[in-house]
This record gives sequence, C-alpha cells and structure tokens, in this order.
Amino acid sequence: MADPGTKNKELVLSLISHTNVGKTALARTLLRRDVGEVADRAHVTVVSEAYRLIEADGAVVKLWDTPGFGSNLAKLAKRLRSSNNPVGWILHQVWDRLKDESLWCSQEAIRNIQADADVVIYLVDALQSPEAVGYVDLEMEILDWIGKPVLVYLNQVGSVEKGQLRTFEEEWRAHFKDHEVVKNVATLDAFTRCWVQEHQILERAAGLFTGAKKKVAKVAAKAWMEKNRAAFEESMDAISELASFALRESESLKEKTAIQKLWPTHPKEELKKAQENLETRIAEVTSSCIARLIQIQNLDGKSAARLEAATDGDIDVKLGLREVFVAAGGGALAGALGGIGADALAGGLTLGGGILAGVLGGGLGGFLLAKGFNLAQSDKNRVRWSHPRFVRQIDFILGIYLAISHFGRGRGDWKDDEGSAWIDLVEETRNEDFSAWEKLWREGGKIEDEEKLRKLVRKKVRRLSVEIFEDLYPESERLF
Repeated sequence: MADPGTKNKELVLSLISHTNVGKTALARTLLRRDVGEVADRAHVTVVSEAYRLIEADGAVVKLWDTPGFGSNLAKLAKRLRSSNNPVGWILHQVWDRLKDESLWCSQEAIRNIQADADVVIYLVDALQSPEAVGYVDLEMEILDWIGKPVLVYLNQVGSVEKGQLRTFEEEWRAHFKDHEVVKNVATLDAFTRCWVQEHQILERAAGLFTGAKKKVAKVAAKAWMEKNRAAFEESMDAISELASFALRESESLKEKTAIQKLWPTHPKEELKKAQENLETRIAEVTSSCIARLIQIQNLDGKSAARLEAATDGDIDVKLGLREVFVAAGGGALAGALGGIGADALAGGLTLGGGILAGVLGGGLGGFLLAKGFNLAQSDKNRVRWSHPRFVRQIDFILGIYLAISHFGRGRGDWKDDEGSAWIDLVEETRNEDFSAWEKLWREGGKIEDEEKLRKLVRKKVRRLSVEIFEDLYPESERLF
C-alpha cells in the first residue's frame, strides 16, 4: 500500500504547449539525458511520460513530458464553450489515435494536467507575437478551466538580443494578464538557456504553495543549485589546470659555446622545433580540457577545436650582450598583433617573440589564436608562451566553457560552432583587468610549486567567470 504522505513529498511539473514548440527538447536539457524523441514535426510525443527531475532529503520533483495540444483543438471551441463541464466532456470522449491523432494528443495532455500536475510549465514560441498564434488563447481557456497554476516560458528564442527578449516577455505578460492561472512569464530556451537559470523553475513553484508542497519545492531548488554549482567548480578546476600548464610550460634551447654566445642568434630550425613542441603539448591538453567540460555538463559529442601547426611566419631573434628589447617579425592576428615584444625579466634577457597565426579549426568561425613566444635567455635558456598568447588561451577556453554552459542537451551532440562570440565577451571582460593578468603571467612563470600556481590561477579564472555570469544574469549573484 502506498504511503499516504507520498503526495506531500512530491512536486509534479507537467510540460505542455502546442505541438512542436519544444517540450521534449527542454525536458532533455533539464534532465541532462535523452528522453523521448525530438523531431521537427507535429505530435512526436503521443503518450505522457514521467521522469524524476531531482530528489533530495526525501523530496522528489517529477517532470512530465506530455503530447502537445493539436491544431484540431480549435474545432472544439464552440462545443467546449457551451458545455457546463468542458474538461470533463473532452476527457470522456473517445478519439481514434490513428484516425485523429491531433485530438488524441490534446486529450492525453489535458488528462495529465488534470490528474497529475501540481504546476503546469507552458511553453510558447517566442519568435511569434501573441496575436500571430491564435491557438494560444484556446489552450489557455482549457488551462483556465483546469485551474492548475501555470508558469509560462518563452522557448525557441534563438539568437535574440537580450533587449529584444525583454520586449518579448513584456508582450506575452500583457497577453496573459487576464488569465489568473498564469503566475509568471519568463524565458527558458531549451537550446540557449544557461544552468544558472534552471533552479528558478522550482523557486517560482515554491511561491505558489504553502505547507508540504512549498517545502518540497524549496528543498529541491536548493539541491538543484548545489548540483549545478558543483559542476561549475569542477569546470573551474579543469580550466585552471589548462591555464597553469600554459603558464609553466616551456621548451629548452641548446646551450651555446663561449664562441657561439658572441653571435646573438638562435638557428631558426631550433626555434621552429621548440614552437612545434609547445604547440603539440598545448593542443593535447586543450583538447582534453574541452572533453572534460563537455562531460561535466552531461553532454555528448567531441570537440573539433584544435591548434593547427604553424606553416608560415618566421622567428628572427637577435641577442645582444646586455638586456635588449627586440620586436620580432612573423604573422599577425589580422594585423592587430604584429611586432609583439616582451618585458625584460630580472636576472636574464627577455626577448620579443615572432607571432605566428594559429587557427582554431572545427567551425569556430576562423577564430585566430596568437602563437607568440617569450624567449628568456638566462641560466635556464628556455622558451615559454608570451603574455598575449597566454591570455588568448584563457579567452579561448573560457569562451568554449560559456558556449558549453548554454548548450542544451535537447540540441543533440555538442558542436563547437559558436564559441567565437563568447570568446569576444571573455576578452572584453578580461581586458578590464589587463594589468592583473599581465602580472599573473609575469609572476606565474617563476613559481615552481605547481599546486601553488594552480591555486593562484584558479582564483583568477574563477573571478573572471563569476564576473561574466553575474553580468549576463544579475540574479545569479547568490549562486557564487
């Protein structure tokens, strides 16, 4: 016999919308696993299915993915409006699933909401104006008749600008103002949502109840935040390990004889080989880091981003017998990074490096990565990445992380085809604290304790990430 108190320990959310608006895609994104079937056609989902969204301290939240309301529902308008019990009438009708799939699916959705839902999650297509989608009004009439609280979310927002999105939200709020069952209107796109937004579903649900249901929603919302926050911290670990590697990684140059030291050059072939070795190692570590970030977010797919070996551009380094500053020739980032020099390091000669244009392949829109070198000619006689090259590695990996953070599982396998916009945002934010990152590069290269270096880098990387999230989503401040 079921525990009579079970219902008070559960909160049931039912996803509902017109057919083909994106319910199953959103369910996959929220659940972090593939459920149901996603396809660009009507009535892909024909049977309601329940999934455990989150469970914590005895509280369980279930998410129902339901069939969409069908287009034939409009034909019932006259009959439903003349009925004393419209919901009861439609539930007791018998429609052939094969002959009239639209009515069958509508009935299945209504039955689920009526019998199981505590809260209805109603999705609308944000790219259409309320006036252009007449079916919404009829569907809202049915939801009004059922009487369960409704949270409306704008889906399919695509690449809409934030300002325009706010306008869409206001238009839909105005449209729903006369529907008492609608308790909130916000945006939660299955394809572009960020993890910092997800727990707000349960926080809003908590505000709709008192007693046991409210407690369930609050406990589950807290657990959801903690789960996503743990994934964030793990991502910061992965990114910091890569950044620390880029800071400390170097390549030895051959020691010169006393006579060779009088001739202040290194053979180009030696410098080219050092460059290739550094590029190979950073590419391997970067690839592993991206794969880890994808896995942390419970996505499938592999990154195609890679560092191509330089094929042109020369390094011409000239050494004097005293500290010197040399601007080296080489390829440039669209003309913007030509002639990078490096600071003089205490205790040795620090020289400018040649810049070789590095292309991140795999559909990142031709994003270029500077491959500069900082040559420290001292007792260690080693080559390391330059400051411009180091910070561009930071921009790149954080940009990829932000793209992954906004990539919903409902889209399918991860594809790194939209990282460039996020990379630009990271660069813009990081440049606001340019001197601090330059200091990190300068001092980080001297720290031999790897754990100490990693902690120092992690603090800086995390602070930059939090700053970006809080700027994008001001309500996320308390998450960090």
